[in-house]
Amino acid sequence: MVTKHTPHRYTKDQTTRTEISDYMSSTVISIGPDSTVPETAKLMHEKNIGSVLVKDKEDYIGIVTETDLTRKVLGGGLDPKTTKVTAVMTAQPIITLDCHQPVTEANAVMAKKKVRHLPITENDKIVGMISVKDLVAFYANPRLR
Repeated sequence: MVTKHTPHRYTKDQTTRTEISDYMSSTVISIGPDSTVPETAKLMHEKNIGSVLVKDKEDYIGIVTETDLTRKVLGGGLDPKTTKVTAVMTAQPIITLDCHQPVTEANAVMAKKKVRHLPITENDKIVGMISVKDLVAFYANPRLR
């Protein structure tokens, strides 16, 4: 059975006034650069998240996603037990957005850069993450219909 989907129609005002901060996760989860792929995968599973930032001392040096683990480790033939997260992470520059930008900007950047997770900043400090799942919640919000 095929069901025709009619896209929601939003007015420009409705979608551009909603800030990323309204939909992002404000918990920043990170792991150290010496962490292994299994440790990273376990943390992501326990926290039910699709990405984790890699932090060396006080600096974020990369991001690793479920896709990185699948494609680079399993697809790349790397040994998961011995592979460090730094071997599979996406390193700097990390693509970020300011928390006060409209959610629609996160959607545009994700589509353009072909990423599913974006660290969110405020005053140049990472304060959260937004994912495709968060964007689905935004676009499915009945207040915007």
